[in-house]
Amino acid sequence: MQSPHRDRCNIACLALCLAALILIVPVSAQDAVFTVYENGTGYSAVIGIVDAEEYRFTEPGLLGEAVPIQARNISLTDGSGDVVLSADEESRITFPRGDYLLFYEGTLSGNSFAAVFSDRHNITVFLPEGYDVRNPLLGYVSQGGKTTVVDGGLMITWEKTRYADIRYYDETREVILYAFGTIWIMLMIILLFGYYAMRVSTKE
Repeated sequence: MQSPHRDRCNIACLALCLAALILIVPVSAQDAVFTVYENGTGYSAVIGIVDAEEYRFTEPGLLGEAVPIQARNISLTDGSGDVVLSADEESRITFPRGDYLLFYEGTLSGNSFAAVFSDRHNITVFLPEGYDVRNPLLGYVSQGGKTTVVDGGLMITWEKTRYADIRYYDETREVILYAFGTIWIMLMIILLFGYYAMRVSTKE
């Protein structure tokens, strides 16, 4: 599924900002920026690559290990233009050693996103309006993640980490949770009232 036009505009802006950061200001760790699509079923990634000649597309497995994934719409640039790359494996690309910006798209399922790297990265995940992670009963942000409200949604950031993980939810799930909680509270009040009334009548 292709991302909406609005998503692609946002990604282009993020790419320009990250390119300026990497090419103008020296950084101590690679940067990785992920933008979740408005429909929540995929994402676009902009990865800063420093002094490397290959990149592997992975996600965390059940034990936190790196599991290969299939990426699509892959492109690589060094600031002067696109770079020719080779894909000798489904989840691995190679290229001349150097510093680059890598762009690709991935698929999400189960309202969750996770990334794992072999070395430390500054990771940023953008969630569009309509999704949230801040209710601990519905959402989750892995250790070190900081959530900030920004124009158009939420931004979750980690500094110099190899792993990032979030579970997000939409407004409908939050409404259902509150409705379910309200029903249980009402039932508890009714049961407590009945128990109290029974105790009073027994004493009489």
